[in-house]
Amino acid sequence: MKKRLQRIYWLSILMTLVMTIAAVTLMIKLKIDDTREELRATLNVAAALTLESDGDLQAIADEIVGIAGPMRVTYLMANGLVLADSHRDPRTMNSHAGRPEIVQALQTGVGESLRLSDTEATFMYYEAMSLSDELILRLCYPVEEITRMIMFYIIGMCVLFLLLYVMQRRAFSSIASDMRREMDGVQRLLDGSAERAQAVFPELQPAMNNIAFRAGRLHDDLEEVRRTLGLRQDFVAHASHELRSPLTSIMGFAEMMDEGLADTPEEKQLCLRTIRSECSRMLEVIEDILLLSRSERQTVQRTLVDATAIAGEILNSLGPRAAHKGIRLTMQGETMVLAAEKDVWEMLYNLIDNAIHYGRPGGYVRVVLSGERIEVEDDGVGIAPEHQAHIFEKFYRVDEARDARGDGTGGSGLGLSIVKSLAERNGAEVSVRSEPGAGSCFTLRFAQNDPQERGEKEGQE
Repeated sequence: MKKRLQRIYWLSILMTLVMTIAAVTLMIKLKIDDTREELRATLNVAAALTLESDGDLQAIADEIVGIAGPMRVTYLMANGLVLADSHRDPRTMNSHAGRPEIVQALQTGVGESLRLSDTEATFMYYEAMSLSDELILRLCYPVEEITRMIMFYIIGMCVLFLLLYVMQRRAFSSIASDMRREMDGVQRLLDGSAERAQAVFPELQPAMNNIAFRAGRLHDDLEEVRRTLGLRQDFVAHASHELRSPLTSIMGFAEMMDEGLADTPEEKQLCLRTIRSECSRMLEVIEDILLLSRSERQTVQRTLVDATAIAGEILNSLGPRAAHKGIRLTMQGETMVLAAEKDVWEMLYNLIDNAIHYGRPGGYVRVVLSGERIEVEDDGVGIAPEHQAHIFEKFYRVDEARDARGDGTGGSGLGLSIVKSLAERNGAEVSVRSEPGAGSCFTLRFAQNDPQERGEKEGQE
């Protein structure tokens, strides 16, 4: 970027120099044109004076200089021999046959040229006229203004170039320093050491704000990924334990039967019951994992579902378990929700099963249906506040709550994750209110039903 800025800088300087040269050239041209007109008029007067006079050429040259002002008058022959000169002794002067204005005058009658004089060290403008076949009159006028202008221009350009070079070095050093500060700010945003950065260049502040926003989201996502990976590792360890424990038990009882250590029918029956129980436990863990995987990948077609009927079926199904713990199951209200019927069944089953699982003996589990909302409430062990923000996360287990039951049996830790995934798949939300020792209330809020669709559904029934 620095090289590009330097190229733009020097291109601008070059354009400025070109424009300056063009302006100086125009001024020089105008000065030359004025000098040419004045010198041409003087040449015509001098030629007329020479032709009318019979005097000495040297005297005529001095007379013309006295009348016309600061100029040099020279008379010379066609072969270049100087006959008279107002400024120098003709005898000491070389032949002028090769001078451009003399050659042009011999060819066309009048000649002119502008050049740096070898003897005067300044720019001179020459006008020559052929007065006869053998006599040529030449006037020479010093154009000192042009000389001074050119010298001033050369010196000025050198000084300007040096100043511009020094300014360019300082300016670009400052810009480079500012750019390094800008990049350092971006780096701090990216590595998370700063939440926002003040742009060195105000024009870049929107871009810095955007970088800060995206970097913040990136760090949040990265932290979420790291936490999820940690949870997955914990889940793998827990799932391995959950599967290894029943497998070890199954293997032990199977070896007892194979080696004949279970002699009596009662002992054999105990081994078979234990093997079947442990197989069921393994199957539940595997089914939870598969259900969670399917809920994350599949999409469903939502229709109006009779949640009241589904909740009644689940309560009847889980009634014996609740009765075994002395828990009363009740249901209030009725509703139709917009969702997939199978998913509603899975969500309510998990929530009611959890409520019975962690319910207080002799307590209650109540299902309340109203509008697009379904609540599952219990008066069991409850959930500590520090766990409530995480209980719906995948692979998260509230071990303290499970251990509070005192029976040593915990679930796979996937039930509420399954509920959340199924709710999201059906456009619903799940939330919890809970206090340790005072029970919990899980709420499912479904999308609002289309009144026309609800009417058509009720008409079909």
